[in-house]
This record gives sequence, C-alpha cells and structure tokens, in this order.
Amino acid sequence: MKHVFHVIAAALVVVSSQVAPAAAQQTPADGVTITATSKSPEAVAQFKKGEALFDNLRTTEAAEAFAQALKLDSDFVLAHAFHGLSTPGPDGLKELDSAVGAAKALPEPERLLIEGLAANRRGEAAKATASFVRLTELAPGDWRGHYSLGQQLLLDQKYGEAVASLKKATALNANAGGAQNMLGYAALRQGDSDGAIAAFQQYVRILPQEPNPQDSLAEALLANGQFKESEAGFQKALDLSPAFWTGHQGIAYARLYAGDLAGGRAAFAKAKAVATRRTDKISVDDELATLAMTEHDTKTALAILDGIEKTAGAQLSDIAFVPVRRAQILNDAGRSREALAPIALALKNADSAQVTPGFSRGLRREALLARIVAETQMRDVAAVAKTSMALDDAAVGAAGDPNAQTSMHYGRGMLAAAKGDGPGARAEFDQCSREDAICKWQGVMTAEKAGDKAGAAVAREQLLKNYARDPVALFVRSRLSPAAAKSGTR
Repeated sequence: MKHVFHVIAAALVVVSSQVAPAAAQQTPADGVTITATSKSPEAVAQFKKGEALFDNLRTTEAAEAFAQALKLDSDFVLAHAFHGLSTPGPDGLKELDSAVGAAKALPEPERLLIEGLAANRRGEAAKATASFVRLTELAPGDWRGHYSLGQQLLLDQKYGEAVASLKKATALNANAGGAQNMLGYAALRQGDSDGAIAAFQQYVRILPQEPNPQDSLAEALLANGQFKESEAGFQKALDLSPAFWTGHQGIAYARLYAGDLAGGRAAFAKAKAVATRRTDKISVDDELATLAMTEHDTKTALAILDGIEKTAGAQLSDIAFVPVRRAQILNDAGRSREALAPIALALKNADSAQVTPGFSRGLRREALLARIVAETQMRDVAAVAKTSMALDDAAVGAAGDPNAQTSMHYGRGMLAAAKGDGPGARAEFDQCSREDAICKWQGVMTAEKAGDKAGAAVAREQLLKNYARDPVALFVRSRLSPAAAKSGTR
C-alpha cells in the first residue's frame, strides 16, 4: 500500500507487496534449487514455517519462527536474513547486512537471494534486480527466484516484466500463493480491478485458510467500488485471524469511501488496538492524522503527530517522518512559512545514521516536495528553482526509482507553475506516475486554470474513482471540489 504521500511506507506499514519468497516446497526438475543451508533439520523446518507466514503478511509470527530457527542453529545465515527482513528499522538492516557478509561460503543461489533481499531493503533497486536476475539464470526451474524477481520489478513499476516473471513462478508451482498475490497487485496497480479480483480469487483458492488472500481480494473489491463486499472480505480475513490488524484497516477504508466517517475512525482504532508492533500502531496514527487533514481539522492532525513523537520506546527510524508530515499539514492549512522549520528538521533526520539509506533517500525527497509547496505558496520563485534542481539531482542518482522520477516531474511542474507557465506545468504533471495521485491532482488544477474544462473533468473523474487503500486517495478526494482545490497544496 503505499505511496509518495505516505513517507517511506515500507518502513512504517506492513504492505501486501512485501518482497520475500514463499516457503520452499518443490524441487525443480533441473535439480538446481535455492538452498536453505543449516546443520539442523529442525531449524530448517522452523525457517520454512516462518517463510510461509512472512509471505502471507503475518510478520510478527514469522519473526518468532525465524527466531526459533536461530535458537536451533545460530549460524543459519538465511534465517538471519529473513529475521532481519521481518525486523523494522536499522536493526533489521544491520542483521540483513551481517547475513550478506556471512553468505560468502553458501551456494551461489542462496547467497544471491540474501544479497537481493538486502539490496531491496537498502533501496538499491538496480542491485536487487541484478541479484534476482542472476538467481533465475542459475536456478531457472526454481519458482522462488522468478517470484523474487517479479516482486522487485513490481516495486519498480515495471509491470509487464513483473507479470512475466510472476507467471513463470506460477507455471512452475501452481500452488505459489504469494506469486498469485503479486499478479493481483500488478493488475490492481495498473487500474485493472477486474483482473485483480480474478487473480486474488485464485489466491484464495490456493490458501483458503490464510487471512491475507481474503484481505487482498477485499482490497480489489474496494478498488472496484464494491464497498459492502469489500468490508465483508476484510471481515473474513479477521475471522480467519483476529490478530490480522490490517483487516480492520481495510474495513476503515471501505467505510470511509462509503461515507461512514465515524465507522472508519472506529475501525482504525481497532486496527491500532490489535496491532502488536510499535511501527504498525504508529502507521495507524499517521493515517488518522491524514484523515483529520481531509476534514480541514489541522489542530487534531497536528496533535496526533505530537502523540506519535511521544510513543514509548520509539526510535528515530519510527518517527523521523513526523516533521515532514507536519509540514504537509501546515502547507495544506496555508501556513507555509511555519512549515519551513519542520522541513529543515526532516532533512536533518534524513542525514542521521539512525535511519536506513533507503528511508533516508525517501524522507529527503518528501521533505523537498513539502518545501517546494511552501516556497510556491510564498511565491519565492528562486527558492522553488533551487528545490526543483535538488529533486532533479536526486532523480539522476536514482534512474530506476519511479518515485524519484515522478518527484522530479512534480518539482519541475511546480517551478513552471511558479513562473506562470501553465502549459509547461501541465506537461510535467502529465509525466508523473499514474500512482501519484497528488501530482495528478495538480494536473487537474492546471488544466482548469488553462481553461481545459473537458480535460480537467476527465482527469478529475479518474481521481474520484481511485478507491485506493491509501490515505492520499482520501486526501485528494477531499480536495477535488473547486473551493478546496484553490490552495493547490501537496
């Protein structure tokens, strides 16, 4: 789930497109497999249990299984890698990086898997893709390599290539539920809700007792505007596993899109109560802050952020995003000059050694996006140009990162708008990723200002049909009225 507006969501929220291979079950016909090297068969059994749990978004339970595997074999490198993968923040990355160092003596496919997972966690998409491509070359008959590559390509928004890899995985193993799940998300992210529903229905057939297949299917129903059916689907996930907190989160979105604000808030409250990890509870609070912002309740939104910063036991990696979110809220309220101080703090947080490199890059990018909005509102064209150049530089250094590229176009669009160049701004906003609803919203406003009522109406209608499980979609919907759109904030 998540998006540009939801700063580095992978570090905050457990999402249904998390990168990880599913449990090892089948031996490839060519005999080349991705091994799980351990001196303890019992440890391998625990590892496979954790892998299956992780693949189905039961992250807390997965981490416990990996920990059990490591009690049985403390030198089990692949178990260390997956335990690090299921541990949020710098501690998890540290364990992953240690696993990379310890993997040199492992069989090459197993080593490549670990290296690819670590690169993904660091936000090094090109390195992760290269590792997974080589993995599929060495073990072409092992579905898990194609699955890992397909997930990475999906994160990179290379949908055609992702689907091809994922279909190879399902062809090699018809019971590869995780790969089927990713095929559903590939369809969903391209706006094909019917295709997503079909893929997720197959996922449910493969794993009828797991909550995540029901959760994924419910998300596709949500995207299709079937709110009652969606809520029922999320409830099915909870019936299978009451601890599956994202089911309550999904219900919140189904209710909110149906116009039930109180019911949505109540479901978010249940999600926070059920969640066990600190990062998951914080993510729910973050969604509640955005919900308050959609209602123009700046005071409540800021108070929720204040509460997040006071979360017991919180590390910087848990709360580093709060200043940039505070700046976004202040910008939305037209208090752009006040937003500059939290933006500066967010940039300072991005430079801290206490956050992972991938998180740092994303946080810096979001801070720059908030700054360019503030500078545009203050009509400081020179400052806007400087920030736009910083976003350009970030994109040059991350050619394969779709978020960096779309942010570059957003920055250029804001600069053109600040200079009074409506056609230039619109051309840049049109180049943003279809998943960047904020940028597309800016395109709607630019088209309206240019007098292109027909083009604006079409784009507006597309955004109004964006029933994504993401607070940014709720926010954009709340600002699509002419009265709300006049501020033009991000």
